[in-house]
Amino acid sequence: MASAKNVLFNIITSGKFATRRTEADMEGVVRYTIFNIALIIGGILLLGFGIFVGLHGHTVRGLMDISLGVLCLVAVLLLRTTIPLFISGIIPLGSFAVLCAMLVFGGDVQGFAGLWIFAFPILVVFMMGMKVGAILCVLLFAAIAVITFLPGMVGSGFEYNRDIASRICSVYALIFVMTIVYEQMRLTKDNWVQKLTKALQTERDEITAMKDNLKVGLFLMNKDLIIQPAYSKALEDVLVATELQGRNFLDLLAASIKAKEIETLRDYFGMIFNRSFEQSMLDDINPLRELNYVSVETNAERILNCGFAPVSRAEGETYVLGTLQDITAEKELQKQLDEEESKRQAEMRSLFEIVQVEPRVFNDFIEDSEYEFDRVNDTLKDKDLSSSQVMVEIYQSVHAIKSNALILGLEGFGKKLHALEDKIKNVRDKETIAFEDVLHITVELEQIMREKDKFRETIDKILSFRSSGTGTQSGQVLVDTLAKAANKVAGDLGKDVRFVSREIDGAALESGSRRIVKEVLTQLVRNSVVHGIESEEERKAAGKDVQGTINLSITIDDDKIHCRLKDDGRGLDFAKIKKRALEMKLVNEADADNKNQLLRALFSPGFSTADNVSVHAGRGVGLSLVQDRLREVKGSIKINTETGKGTTFHIFIPIEVNVAALGKAS
Repeated sequence: MASAKNVLFNIITSGKFATRRTEADMEGVVRYTIFNIALIIGGILLLGFGIFVGLHGHTVRGLMDISLGVLCLVAVLLLRTTIPLFISGIIPLGSFAVLCAMLVFGGDVQGFAGLWIFAFPILVVFMMGMKVGAILCVLLFAAIAVITFLPGMVGSGFEYNRDIASRICSVYALIFVMTIVYEQMRLTKDNWVQKLTKALQTERDEITAMKDNLKVGLFLMNKDLIIQPAYSKALEDVLVATELQGRNFLDLLAASIKAKEIETLRDYFGMIFNRSFEQSMLDDINPLRELNYVSVETNAERILNCGFAPVSRAEGETYVLGTLQDITAEKELQKQLDEEESKRQAEMRSLFEIVQVEPRVFNDFIEDSEYEFDRVNDTLKDKDLSSSQVMVEIYQSVHAIKSNALILGLEGFGKKLHALEDKIKNVRDKETIAFEDVLHITVELEQIMREKDKFRETIDKILSFRSSGTGTQSGQVLVDTLAKAANKVAGDLGKDVRFVSREIDGAALESGSRRIVKEVLTQLVRNSVVHGIESEEERKAAGKDVQGTINLSITIDDDKIHCRLKDDGRGLDFAKIKKRALEMKLVNEADADNKNQLLRALFSPGFSTADNVSVHAGRGVGLSLVQDRLREVKGSIKINTETGKGTTFHIFIPIEVNVAALGKAS
């Protein structure tokens, strides 16, 4: 069936343009097809007329018809060759012109055979073009005018009446002029259409080029949310998927959205198709404005910015125009910028906190911190210590650094150390401590050390701009530091505390034990504010001044540094100490009422009577740290306490031992 159709098509169209049916070939296709059909039909008719006329005694006329019919069929064959249409057409059309002239000349039956001339302008102008057709039409018109108007020119004794001749020539001229006008208008229209088509093609090519070179995925989808064929190349890159034509858009989002969100999206797209709201409102409620996309084909992750708008096509059907833009790089850059900004803000806060501290005091903090970090390094290298013991030692050092940082108002640094304390505590409380746990803590410590080094660089820069002088004496620096510690903790707990230094012997501090003295006293001052000094309401109820007082004196007695720290608080709560010591199994029931045993329990690692863990209490590190630091220099501590009146700590450090420990402990 298909073969028969192809044969018929080739017969009708002369066999040309069978495989080339572009827009540029259409005029040629039409000319060849009509000319081919006209020649076939005309040739057959002329052969029939020639035979019929010849059989009726008009031999010459029959031979002319048969000859012209043969020429038409020859032209049909020529159309199927590479000979141009002009050559293939001039032979039969020229012969047809001669035949028309002969028919007019012969007169035939009352001149009616001459009516063939009226078909000539249409055929020749359409087949041969306007220039060649016009020339042939004018030549035939001249021949007709001569034959019809001059007497004796018509054969067979037939004479054309002048009115008839005028009408024949007039009708021929009218048909000729109308044919020329029509052809000219057709050519003008075709030229205009061609220019418009070319402009549209250029615009389409530009749009296609822009669409294909855009980094934004563009696509249309119908009411079933099926992606249409004409989507941009970038869409496959954005969605990390191929062959998107005919696929459901929501299916492509299957790995990116939850099942319960599908109906919400369907409702949203329904509002777009129905144009229920203004486009600005639809943009505002777009649930996919920023989508964490996961490819259903490769599981690649992207962050997409999605936009949707309704568009109407020529057939009146509404589609949704989707635009998808991969903003992953922009989001990552924004995240980096935010992190940098956060880091810069943190550095600015740290700098602000640093410049509020007297340089000598801050320098003491740096030195003390470096000592604690060195101590941590030594602890990590000590193979005789168990992992649990290592964690206890690290815990105490971190706590000491944190306490000093908070005293100086280094809130950001203190919070980081407090968070590290939590991690160390979690590791310390494990039954079995893995190497990875210790390594993780070590990495965290390294980061803290780097931040401490930045502090050192900052304070050095500040000092370089300040004039050199005698500086603050060691005793005053220590008093200022302890007073700041007391005020800081009291402020955080809502208490009113006054720190008083009665007698500070500078020689005791210059003997080389500054760090030990400062660290021990710092922990005891914090302990007094947290556990000793009552709240204002409690002090009022007890008939005390609402402002608690902590007194400090440092002297040298019997070749020992004697630090006396006294508060006027509530005193030690032995009932609470007893309960906690029994819970931790630090004392047995038999010794539970022995105050000396309970005082020893106070200095055990992890022991605390605080009800809640805070940045100032609850971890059981402070007094344990005091005991360990005093043990390093063979020092001792004595506690006197009276319920409702306060507690006094006596610290004794042998001077000779302290001097010997100068290189290690300061």
